[in-house]
Amino acid sequence: MAARFLSAEWAEQVTAAVRDHPGFGTAVEGVEFSVQFEIDQIPDGPAASYYLEVAGDDAVLTIGTLPQADLAVRTDYATASAISQGTLKIQSAFFSGKLAISGNVAKLLLNQRALDHLADAVSDLEVEY
Repeated sequence: MAARFLSAEWAEQVTAAVRDHPGFGTAVEGVEFSVQFEIDQIPDGPAASYYLEVAGDDAVLTIGTLPQADLAVRTDYATASAISQGTLKIQSAFFSGKLAISGNVAKLLLNQRALDHLADAVSDLEVEY
């Protein structure tokens, strides 16, 4: 069953997919980082927030705000949904100005492999955009 993008059900499905993905656990073994995502211009409201917390070999995606996140990513709905669908890479969105990143960017660079596995883990999810 398809979950609506940016819904609590979607966050639960992403968390389960990441936990089941063999490459992700290996990529984040012994790593801790958190990323806050702020999505503007969503179809049914002004904005949405969710965050990813990685600790050890586990990850959780949660709807809401994490005040002390290592990184903050801000983009619009169209860009976020394209990244989620795998039609746009995070790096391309950043370099084209469609995505703003603030905070500890070094952690992002050090954990790029983990984020690549995250994208791979969720690529087969059925999501309603």
